[in-house]
Amino acid sequence: MSIALPVTAATTIINTALPSSSFEKVKNAYKLHDYDEIIRQATHAITHIEQLELLFILDQRAHALSRKGQFGAAEHDAETMIKYAPTLPQGYLCLGQLLSMQGKQKRASKVYQEGLEKIPTNDLVYGQLLQAKKRVDETKDRHFDLMSALPIEIKDEIVKLLSQDEKFNIFDVSTTWSEWLENCQVAWKYVCTYYYHVEDMTVLEVLPKIGKHIHHLTLTGTSEKLWLKYFEHFENGLFCNLKWLDITGQMFADMHNTNLNTSLMNGFWKTRYSLTKLVLQFFGCGTLITIRDILLNLPYLETLVFRVRESLADVLGEPDVSQEPHRSLVNLILYAQTSGDALKQLTKWCPYIRQLSLEQATPDALDIVTDYFPNVEMLGYNSNYGLPAPHDVLNQDYNNNEPIIPIIGMNNQYIKQQQGRLRAFYSSNGWDGVPGDAFLRLLQKNQKTLEIIHANMSIIRREDTDIELDDFRPDYVTKTASVVLHLDRLEKLMCWPDIYGAYESLFCRTIGPSLKYFKPFRIIDLSALVDTLIHSRQLLETLVFRDAHIKNDNQDKTLATQCWLRLLNHYAVTSLPGPNTTKKLRRVIFEYCDGLSDSVLDALANIKTIKGVGFQSIANRITPQGFKDFFIKLNMQNRQVTSLTLGNMENVVDRNMFFDIMSIMEELEELYLYQIPWLTEDDIKSAIHSAKKLNTLVVKRCDIDSEHIISFINKTNRKFESVKIINYYDDEFDTHY
Repeated sequence: MSIALPVTAATTIINTALPSSSFEKVKNAYKLHDYDEIIRQATHAITHIEQLELLFILDQRAHALSRKGQFGAAEHDAETMIKYAPTLPQGYLCLGQLLSMQGKQKRASKVYQEGLEKIPTNDLVYGQLLQAKKRVDETKDRHFDLMSALPIEIKDEIVKLLSQDEKFNIFDVSTTWSEWLENCQVAWKYVCTYYYHVEDMTVLEVLPKIGKHIHHLTLTGTSEKLWLKYFEHFENGLFCNLKWLDITGQMFADMHNTNLNTSLMNGFWKTRYSLTKLVLQFFGCGTLITIRDILLNLPYLETLVFRVRESLADVLGEPDVSQEPHRSLVNLILYAQTSGDALKQLTKWCPYIRQLSLEQATPDALDIVTDYFPNVEMLGYNSNYGLPAPHDVLNQDYNNNEPIIPIIGMNNQYIKQQQGRLRAFYSSNGWDGVPGDAFLRLLQKNQKTLEIIHANMSIIRREDTDIELDDFRPDYVTKTASVVLHLDRLEKLMCWPDIYGAYESLFCRTIGPSLKYFKPFRIIDLSALVDTLIHSRQLLETLVFRDAHIKNDNQDKTLATQCWLRLLNHYAVTSLPGPNTTKKLRRVIFEYCDGLSDSVLDALANIKTIKGVGFQSIANRITPQGFKDFFIKLNMQNRQVTSLTLGNMENVVDRNMFFDIMSIMEELEELYLYQIPWLTEDDIKSAIHSAKKLNTLVVKRCDIDSEHIISFINKTNRKFESVKIINYYDDEFDTHY
């Protein structure tokens, strides 16, 4: 294979002299006082001069870039030359030479041939262009391709290491590579068009050769020409084995084009036997595509992500009484203004959905899901972050493999279900909450199956005007006071209380023995909650307290401290290592909680089963020495902490204390760091070096260079399960932790 070398000299002949005929034409027009002709000829001459000067500058810069090994940028300059002056030879010579120096003789020959077809034969440089093409053709024919002698297994491994652009480019290296790549399924399972590719003609030329191998196609580019070409291939059945199509139309503003939508629908029909996942996201533009048309054309579709600016009612499509239910669609994510009426129409088309995520949904949509989607196991209600994978969060020992066949009444409408099979419910992490009445009905109908509840019961907009009335209480407040739920399978509970405290009281009464993870937000009655945890039969493994704020007086904070001590002392007595323990508390995290003190930390250190601890913004009564003594005590009592969370604790934890703590955590596997102003890349590298067993690292809002850290981790040759470096505000970790 040829080795890419820099261009050694600017060999392109650029004639910047103004043709003598231009002077003669201007002079003759001047003698005849033909001012219009003078202006026309002079304008033509000036344009020609400007054109030649620009070509000269671009050619020089391309030469300099190639000397620096920046061939991509050099090629861009050469392509600009061709685009600016397609009938002049300079651009073709420059680009052809750059390609030839990189061993891309086949593509260089195409460029020279294109130039020969565009340039007049009487041009002074035509002969040079002809000789250049002859040279690369001879080189191509006698070129020995070392890679052609390699076994197929090694070629496959090489291709896996190449970027998408590199894969497309090596089509031009040799005929052997080109023929092999056409049939290499490993190389083309995933193809993506990028935002910065305006018109990637190389891709379009190669596409007919590799289209049958593509399993996952992502279209995110901004070029309408590129989109149209892909849609044409799609309609013609080129992507016959496509399994996943992802179209993001953020910059493509013509999805109201009837022809485009027709092409897309025809393409759906051509891939109806293979396409199982479809992602359509039109952020800034509208669309004529309807859900009904998608379902009719893709009978084996399993996952649909549909994001539009219109309402669900506008993109639902015309109802058809003869339309059969779609039996394959099990995962639906809707980013659209979703009302209950529109969603009810969808229930007749998609009754077998198991994962449903609704964004921008109105309160009445929750009842529709509860009553008419009998197979939904995971529900996201305005959750913002989507749903986690079922196998990551649900109990795999229990599966509902047989779908419920909805009961249809005499009027061809589904009848309300008496019992659901919902296993996980996720609402928003803050902002608007779940409607209280509808949520109570959902809990009652699904209490036998619920495993995860993530409920934000914060005030919703429709109650804003009501809370000004002192005597007003929503219906759910009265109902929840007498309701007892039997959530026997509930393993994970995260909840924000409503302003009346009704749901906090309800959940305290219904905490069952299966609960392993409990995270209450904005606790209204800390004493009652602690009593519930002490007297419950649950086997909690993780306990997280968030936003437990106490009134700003010493008496209330002292009472809060007593509550924390009472709870932790209880777990210190009941959480014992071994199979016969009555409690199994392994992780305790405090986030933005009042009433914590050195004595509370000392009580926490007495829990013999503790494996993970976390502290965020809890420095009100904790001293630096008390914090350090806590970790020393854990170490002296051989408490091997495997998970540590630290955030916004700069008044207690400085750099020296942080490394003192890290030095005694030999078993640490997970480290979560949030909003630590003094933290640097070198600090993180030192922590990684100190914690030999660390395999999970999350750093948020610490102004850290992610590429620097990831590069360092790669050089250590250590296997990490997860690494997240995020400098902006993000609650995703808080949502699914």
